[in-house]
Amino acid sequence: MATLDVARLPRCDPARFGRLEAGLLAEGWPRPILVLASFADPSLLLGRHQRAASAVDLVAARARGLAPVRRAGGGRTLLVGQGAVGLFLYAPPEDRLAEPPFPPDRAMNRYVRGLLGGLRALGARGAAYFGRDFVSAESRQLATLSQESTAAGALAFEAIVAVGRPLPVPGDLSRYPVHGDPRAAGPAPVSLAELASVPPTFERVAAALEAGWCAAHGRDAAPVAGPLPEAALPPVEEDEAGLAESGRLEIPIGFIEALAGAAAGRLVSPRLRGDFLAPAHLVAGLERALDGCPIDLAEVGARVDAAFHGPGAFVHGLSELRVVADAVLAAGRAAAGATAIA
Repeated sequence: MATLDVARLPRCDPARFGRLEAGLLAEGWPRPILVLASFADPSLLLGRHQRAASAVDLVAARARGLAPVRRAGGGRTLLVGQGAVGLFLYAPPEDRLAEPPFPPDRAMNRYVRGLLGGLRALGARGAAYFGRDFVSAESRQLATLSQESTAAGALAFEAIVAVGRPLPVPGDLSRYPVHGDPRAAGPAPVSLAELASVPPTFERVAAALEAGWCAAHGRDAAPVAGPLPEAALPPVEEDEAGLAESGRLEIPIGFIEALAGAAAGRLVSPRLRGDFLAPAHLVAGLERALDGCPIDLAEVGARVDAAFHGPGAFVHGLSELRVVADAVLAAGRAAAGATAIA
């Protein structure tokens, strides 16, 4: 029988978890591998594309001993610590675990099945996935999901599971405005400790999740004892000198925004940020394509459409691509206006 490599990392530094995700995406792995980690220290895990200055109060978080770190998957900020388990499933282009072949935008649906099996075995009997960025149980949010891919065709699935305590960031640490749709954040949170009859230790959680993926994909677990590749993720705080802001625009799972400079009616160094889920290489490619683009809806819209409809593309959390173009144009026009004033 084919195998699934499994690495268990008890009391893992959250920053190291992010570096391992980035390392597997950057360097690859010869076989599908599932990394399971419990977190040693409390931290704020920012989504891959979030702008930290918009999402969280970094000064207040650090004053409470909450180190902000970035994870490889897109999505929202989460509060993790000893009551959370992170998992990262990497599948190389030549072995995506599931047959028949499927496009990247179906990866979440395919890979969540192992997680659901494991959670149900742990006592979350009603664990279900309804196509958003979370798994629910008893109509409450139990785990937050994301996915990634590489230009070479590898796929990755990420989940953060609330084991001992729920994952939402305390309200006084969030810098987001109140969303117009009360459903944007998903249902109320819950933890495995509230649902399970037996205390969910990391070893028990890891064993159940490992068994869930092996059963879902017909694999035997192969423990990994050696070192795993690590790589750096983008810093939590980016240099934004010379860039104007679009402001935060609502999307179904949170907010999206853009930053940009402007010169002679064209975009300079545009950036796309927010709570959406999309491949990092695709977002970087779109930013390159927009650099030097006229600040014009038709021109910007054509580049956005090309990026998100190209080979291997996927985006979750948006109901329409027009909001991406709107954010970019708002940032470009703000930058052009500031330049004209100066």
